[in-house]
Amino acid sequence: MVEVQRTGSPVVVDGVADEFVLQLAEDAEAKAREADRSKLRIATHWAERHRVEDAFKAAHWSDADLRDICEPIGGEGTPLVHEAAVTPLAAALSVSARAAMQLMSDGLDLDYRLPTTAEAVEELRLAPWRARQIAQLTHRLSVEAAAYVDAKVAPVADTAGRARIERLVNDAAARFDAEEQAAAEDVAREAWGVRLENYTGPVWAGTSRLEVIGDTPTLNKFYDLVNKTAHKRLDAAQPAEEHPALEHRKVAALGDIADGAGATSKTKLYLHLDATTLPDRTTMIPDNRLGFVERLGPLTVATIRGWLATSRFTLLPVLDRCRTDAVDQYEPPEWMRELVILRDRTCVHPNCTKDARDCDLDHIEAFVEMDDGGPPGQTRPENLAPLCRRHHRAKTHYGWSYQRHTDGSYIWTDPFGRTYEVPRP
Repeated sequence: MVEVQRTGSPVVVDGVADEFVLQLAEDAEAKAREADRSKLRIATHWAERHRVEDAFKAAHWSDADLRDICEPIGGEGTPLVHEAAVTPLAAALSVSARAAMQLMSDGLDLDYRLPTTAEAVEELRLAPWRARQIAQLTHRLSVEAAAYVDAKVAPVADTAGRARIERLVNDAAARFDAEEQAAAEDVAREAWGVRLENYTGPVWAGTSRLEVIGDTPTLNKFYDLVNKTAHKRLDAAQPAEEHPALEHRKVAALGDIADGAGATSKTKLYLHLDATTLPDRTTMIPDNRLGFVERLGPLTVATIRGWLATSRFTLLPVLDRCRTDAVDQYEPPEWMRELVILRDRTCVHPNCTKDARDCDLDHIEAFVEMDDGGPPGQTRPENLAPLCRRHHRAKTHYGWSYQRHTDGSYIWTDPFGRTYEVPRP
């Protein structure tokens, strides 16, 4: 194993002493801090270059995800940043729009609200990721309260845990922002909601996450009901070791509560078959064969069969995904919309993961009405692609353009002539 020291000299690691390996680890940490500091500097400078006075033109958190609070990036006392600045930075860093917004927001908060912490980052005494954590935890505070936390936490920031910083943040809010507590509660209410998210581990395997954010009494009451329902699932005649784990019984309890409220589920089943691999009509499809659940991932036929047995489902007609028919109208017919959604799956902008069903269908070559001289057949699968609202605006208003290749990949060009390849899904 060959490693490069911070000085630029290569070293063969296999034959060195343990102490020298630890020195290499310290060098690696210093290099990582330098790289992260550079990225934070550049993102902050990029934000500064794209200041805007008009709040309607500024980047807002809700632009990246409608579930977010609709407020501009950067805390109190920082400048507004034009929304057009977000997409180029995200593409350059190969990250999502929200990640780029968070990086700019953290940099602005550090420069304008947490100067002592920012100085520690500049001097490499503090890891940038720790400074960004402090910026995010103090983001909702007033300028005065953030300054209080900055003075208290900066000397110990490189070793302080998140819990200690949170205590300082709460103390600062009580000291300086007592009158803002009601406003903070209003802001917190804006985040209330129920969202279902797919499991984000290495492989989705039929597991999802249900997140509920709401008022504490209601959630405590519901949680108590879940626990009571889970307890009822115990069978006194069954040995304790044969009972499902408590957390599994809680999940089953959610189903019991839903069934008791008369809940039903509806499923659309898209069945994609290859005639060369079909069993004959007297043979069941083997349980270990895989299907694909839209928005989620692969799943065994056995699990899909179990799901369908307990839900209402609609078996739709076969959709020929090789169709290339064109129409002269602007809006695509339903079959064409489904084809494009199933083909591309997500927004086709680099690093965007917005589900295609939540996107606009964009004409890659702009649609021109036939009365205005437009050619026939402009609305066709190969001239359509799903774009989320942010990236649709980037193409329409901020100088981005793209093309679709015959292999299903895309190439995007930003306002500066830089190009980004998006492979076929």
